[in-house]
Amino acid sequence: MSWVGRALWMVTSALALAACSAANVQPEFAPTVNFAATPKPTVTPWIGPLPDVQSKVPVTVVTAVGPPDFRCGVEFLASNVHVSASCSFEESENSAVGPMMCHIERDTCEFGRLANVSASGILFFREEPPPFDDEDSLMHPAMVPPLLRLNELLIKEWGGAVQLMVTDAYDSHGDHDLAQPSLNKKYSQHFEGRSIDLVTWPVDVAKYPKLCALAFAAGYDWVHNEVTHCHASIKADTLCGVCKR
Repeated sequence: MSWVGRALWMVTSALALAACSAANVQPEFAPTVNFAATPKPTVTPWIGPLPDVQSKVPVTVVTAVGPPDFRCGVEFLASNVHVSASCSFEESENSAVGPMMCHIERDTCEFGRLANVSASGILFFREEPPPFDDEDSLMHPAMVPPLLRLNELLIKEWGGAVQLMVTDAYDSHGDHDLAQPSLNKKYSQHFEGRSIDLVTWPVDVAKYPKLCALAFAAGYDWVHNEVTHCHASIKADTLCGVCKR
């Protein structure tokens, strides 16, 4: 979990804690950080059928029609529970989506193949200093269709009262796997843009069991309710070494 995820864990006020209790979602410790004090990210309105993409890899957008198709019957995903596309609640992330193959470094050819979702109406946390503040909206192109579909499902679920926020997507400098001090040994699908961390805005952890279920219905291959956020990953051909093929 990144430090952003941990900060979001500590984010809720007494009102959020009450909502947590109502949904039987119990935080491990009381919040000490006021998330509302942080600037609200700029909302970028939807201006076309495709997101802005700085990638030559084809991106197919699937438009959500009607109610979500709750795969494997998962309509809620409880805290600390994960599910894979094979309907397994035991399968690991590596097994479900494939292991991390490399750390994609900034300003490389592979970095240029990441999709940059910048006009979808989705919020991006962008809390890191430049130039790393763009990384929350960078991801493997295969991540884009389920993200856009999830956004549509979320709007339908809460009638536009809740927005989707991405707190982490591609990561270039090691905000994940913090227990590993060596940068080149850190391990996470975030490092090649195949994982994403999602929350609601306003932050409401009581909604995360439904948010995670909607992410799974939207097409992610492995989803984990990590209490402070929903972590989702996709199974797709790695971009590692794609420019040498």
